[in-house]
Amino acid sequence: MSDRRTFVKRMAGTAAGMAMGVPMHIRASNRKAQEFLEAKGIKDLPENPLVLFDNFHAGNRRSYSWKAKLAAADHAGFDGFEFVGLNTDSNTWKEVTDLFFETRFKVMGFHGTTQAVIDGKAPEIDEEIAKIVNNVKALSQLPIKPYYSLSLSGRGELIGDTIAESGSARAEDRHWERAYKIIAAFDKACKEYGIVGALYPHTHWICDTPQSAFRILKGAKANTIGPAFCSHHWYANTASDELDEVLKNDYMKRLNYVVLTNGIFSPANFQAVRFNEGQIDMAWMLAKIYEFGYTGPISTQGWRIGGDPLVACKQFVDTIRALRKRFSEYPELYPLI
Repeated sequence: MSDRRTFVKRMAGTAAGMAMGVPMHIRASNRKAQEFLEAKGIKDLPENPLVLFDNFHAGNRRSYSWKAKLAAADHAGFDGFEFVGLNTDSNTWKEVTDLFFETRFKVMGFHGTTQAVIDGKAPEIDEEIAKIVNNVKALSQLPIKPYYSLSLSGRGELIGDTIAESGSARAEDRHWERAYKIIAAFDKACKEYGIVGALYPHTHWICDTPQSAFRILKGAKANTIGPAFCSHHWYANTASDELDEVLKNDYMKRLNYVVLTNGIFSPANFQAVRFNEGQIDMAWMLAKIYEFGYTGPISTQGWRIGGDPLVACKQFVDTIRALRKRFSEYPELYPLI
């Protein structure tokens, strides 16, 4: 939102029209809200690009074409689309990129994963690293350079009875060393090819909490890529540090990718749900992200949430817009007052 006080001052010369268009109490409230936000260190609320992660249309005995998925994201009001688990050498990749560049989208995301950290896949680590580097190189050649979020997947010997007892809680030196090797290569490739890279945390895997992400970035001596923050994976793991502590970590200065997804949680698992229908207070969460000063893309996920995927993903866009309007106009409703 532009500086509202400048706007009001500029329009003062047309007082009659202004008086007819905006009631006095609303103008006063907006001015008060702007002053309140500036006192909190927020001159203008960030207008983060909103990106649809490619899993809203997954599961539930249904299938959609790529054209239909991109059209849904467009009509829902997203600014971009994030492709998941694709091989940049495949015919599918050529199909989706051709379709993407026919859209109005300004942001492209790419999410990849490798299981080479766990014992059963460890012999493939060099091959997996080569694939990651090849993906980074391919992404750098597109008209819009995508951001690349990478997760270190695989449960195997890392699975425990609960989310908090799995992943990093069970990792041993050999797992950490593999993680460092992979992320060091990813970091080097992102630097060489000018790609924004992020290490993505995910429950049950070695990088599952913010503190495990920080450990891996440090161990890999990463100086280009940054951590990702994912609301549902952070919330699901009771071993995760509290958000204020997470945001104070030096590595968060390189935060370049945020996922805001809601869910219903239990100690052992969770189910993603529509954005405003889960256990996470998303008004509070968004306010924390705004106050931190994050201006990059915000993605959202909808794995197996059911129902019409267009309606489901549109709720995210509509809710974000409604929260921005609330924060801008009603300081008494700001969650962090």
